[in-house]
Amino acid sequence: MVEVTFTNPVYLWTLLLIPFIILTHILTLKYIKTAALKFSNFEAIERVSKGKFLGKSYKRLFRNKNIFLLFLRLMVYILLILSVTGTTLWYTGKASDFDFILAIDTSTSMLADDFDVTRLEAAKESAIVFVDSVVGQSDIGVVSFASTVFIDKEPTADKREVKEIINQLNIKESGGTNVGDALIISSNLLAGDESSQKSKVIVLLTDGQSNIGTPIDIAVDYAKTREIIVHTIGIGTEEGGKLFGLDILSKLDEESLKEIASQTNGRYFRAESKDTLENTFKEIASFTERSISLNITWILLITALILLALEWVLIHTIYRIVP
Repeated sequence: MVEVTFTNPVYLWTLLLIPFIILTHILTLKYIKTAALKFSNFEAIERVSKGKFLGKSYKRLFRNKNIFLLFLRLMVYILLILSVTGTTLWYTGKASDFDFILAIDTSTSMLADDFDVTRLEAAKESAIVFVDSVVGQSDIGVVSFASTVFIDKEPTADKREVKEIINQLNIKESGGTNVGDALIISSNLLAGDESSQKSKVIVLLTDGQSNIGTPIDIAVDYAKTREIIVHTIGIGTEEGGKLFGLDILSKLDEESLKEIASQTNGRYFRAESKDTLENTFKEIASFTERSISLNITWILLITALILLALEWVLIHTIYRIVP
């Protein structure tokens, strides 16, 4: 699947001027009279120019001067606007190595009892399985979050150290779930090494709603512009689990997690047991595809200049006006 994004989408509004340009062109043709003589066939052009220019086979294509020149000018205008907006194509391709950030929810809701162990313990055990499943020259970092985000381990190739850090994760007693800032800080950790050619992936695991910090849509755009894939895992059973023996159920915001994954070319997973959670982590570790961007700003600009050159050639050859 190919997706088109714009760095400066506000300039797209200027495309609304196209009908005005067309109308102006028509009115100009209608009310402005020219004293020049227009040649509409190749024989006349040859008699005036004393030579062949583009040949007889092009007569039909360029026969209607006004329509064709209008078409060229509109194409030049559209291409210039698209180049100013910073048009980028996104497509999916193969990648050999990845760098990962495990962003794990450590809010109090992760103590819910709908798993054989707590959600956090299941997440920790499954994350360790993930670390062991990652192949290639991958660096792995760990971020935990509740209302505040903590950098537990910056990306490293030392898997033993990463697993020790995961084992040490504990519940943060501060209230709230700050998914937005967790995404931004994880993105910064991955984007820090600009020389790295490896693909960058965040594995976000949470059981709640983002109710504090940076809005989700802003955080997603931040990760997306840095070409970072985000796989999201919603942990918890459909019935939910009780906290501290009370009738308090945590609510999973699946729609937001699906949107985060979709917008960053990742995938969403629902983990309702420790086994499904481990299988999910193993599946993510086996992925070999990444999102690749292609900035076509210069291609659009060069194409616009070529069309401008074509127009200049036409108005000095086939469409030449002789006084």
